Amino acid sequence: MTRLLTREEQQRLDREFADLTGLPSIVLMEQAAAGLTGTIGSLLDSFDEKDEGDFDVLFFAGFGRNGGDAWASARQLKAAGYEVVIYDVYSVSPGYQPEGDIELNRQAYRRLGGETIEDMAELEGRTPLIAVDALFGTGFNVKKELPEKVREALGILARLKEEGTMIVACDIPSGVDSDTGQAIPETVAADFTCTFGRKKVGLVTHPGLLYAGEVIELPISMTDDFIEHALERERRACSLDAAEARPSFLKRKPDGHKGQFGRIMLIGGAEGMTGALILAARAGEKMGAGYTMVRAPEPSLPIIASAIPSALISAVPEDGAETKRDLPEPDVITIGSGAGDDPWVKKAIFHILKQPVPIVIDADGLNALSRIMGAYDLLKDRQKKGYPPAVLTPHPGEFLRLAPESSFLLQQDRVDAARVLAERTGAIVVLKGMATVVAMPDGDAFINTTGNVGLAKGGSGDVLTGMIAGLAAQMDSVEEAVKYAVYLHGLAADIASEKYLSDTVVTPEDLIDSIGEALACYEV
Repeated sequence: MTRLLTREEQQRLDREFADLTGLPSIVLMEQAAAGLTGTIGSLLDSFDEKDEGDFDVLFFAGFGRNGGDAWASARQLKAAGYEVVIYDVYSVSPGYQPEGDIELNRQAYRRLGGETIEDMAELEGRTPLIAVDALFGTGFNVKKELPEKVREALGILARLKEEGTMIVACDIPSGVDSDTGQAIPETVAADFTCTFGRKKVGLVTHPGLLYAGEVIELPISMTDDFIEHALERERRACSLDAAEARPSFLKRKPDGHKGQFGRIMLIGGAEGMTGALILAARAGEKMGAGYTMVRAPEPSLPIIASAIPSALISAVPEDGAETKRDLPEPDVITIGSGAGDDPWVKKAIFHILKQPVPIVIDADGLNALSRIMGAYDLLKDRQKKGYPPAVLTPHPGEFLRLAPESSFLLQQDRVDAARVLAERTGAIVVLKGMATVVAMPDGDAFINTTGNVGLAKGGSGDVLTGMIAGLAAQMDSVEEAVKYAVYLHGLAADIASEKYLSDTVVTPEDLIDSIGEALACYEV
């Protein structure tokens, strides 16, 4: 499990490490600096010969331990023969006096003859190949006012980036909140971010990931076992990557038959919106479901039958009818793809939420759910009865209709917003968008690492709904099925984008066509 760290968790790990090992905290700073030094050295070695006036590295050393890492790395690079300069934000910030490990490294660099400046005019005619952003680390908080000298330093960084200097961020780009990914306007996007120990939540979630560039995870002396023991079983944020989203069912026996691969039922497809249901059904079939069953209003059935001849089809119940049993009992039910806002949709949701099988609610199904009095209680009842959790797949607009009280939280912290809704409903919440968040009822959250802007088209979400259904019908765990489907959905978009050399041209149909290639990435 690729656990991501918050500000408080990183601070706790640092304390626990010192308490357990008896080693001084400066050991961790030296290790972090060594990783940063090695990365910068490799990057410098990739440059062609310097132009006249170029020098190797300009560090922007700010407040806190992030600045201490900069002083230590500058000392190490100088010892390795690189030309290093530090822009000392300390010395131009009245009233601030660094202490402890930070001051030790600051003084060590100075005593060894390291060059520092307090004004960029001192570098007239000289240009750094690399500028290191070590102004703030995980301690940055977007709610606090930015010191004027730091604002000026960020402006200088931005100008250097425009002029072609490579930007390397130390641990996390300054101005990005490590817990939420929120960023201030002055934040300078890094080309590379060297993060220590484990990635921070803000590097993976939106919008922080837009500023991180390529993230290089540098180890320090904290094992996975140490981290899990120190942080115990709390609400975890994890990166949803290939290691986390690895399915266990892909290898099929050569004598397998359709009855072994599950039955999915997809409900929706009102007149004029049959395409959404067709996309979902095709995606479910592509994921390997043995039977695909579709239920839609009567006028839509001929179109659906023509588009998906392999599906079993049925009309939604007539007014006054409780339910229909003209199809086999499904192992998974989805509702919402192109369903519209007719009264039957609410009635169907009431009925299917009482079924002891995985339920996926999307699109118009979510809108109908938001209009049901006591919807949270209906979802929670499934948890009390031991049924699989329902799966809700909202985009931000649908999320706000479901949880209008979380409007501000959604703007500030997508991960926590999804968690709150999951905990209140006992459902799995898939909050769609860049870096889609999968929040579990137990508080764990997974941030997806695949996908691109090609998914920003109507119908992409319907494909995801079908993929979740197809996997949930074949897997023992709906939680694992959702994680894998979200990851694979984004991976299919990445494959399609690469195939067509553009994010812009990717369509929902392309996602379905790319599922096979995405699955092939897991074959051994």
